[in-house]
Amino acid sequence: MDKLAELEDLINKLLEDYRRLKEENEQLWTQMNEVLSKMEQVDREKKELEKLVETYRNTMNSLVEKLQKMISTAGN
Repeated sequence: MDKLAELEDLINKLLEDYRRLKEENEQLWTQMNEVLSKMEQVDREKKELEKLVETYRNTMNSLVEKLQKMISTAGN
């Protein structure tokens, strides 16, 4: 095999590797974007749940206060 054929084989291998790596890179970017999107969705859901927990906590505190008032009024 002469030097020109060796060089041609090397270039073909490099091009093949480049195409394969480019495709892998695109797949990884797609996967990363999907993960980021899911993370954003989870973060939104977490914030909604935190608000819901806070609402329930406030409601419970209010009910406990009313119950305590009723108990103290009934005791007098």
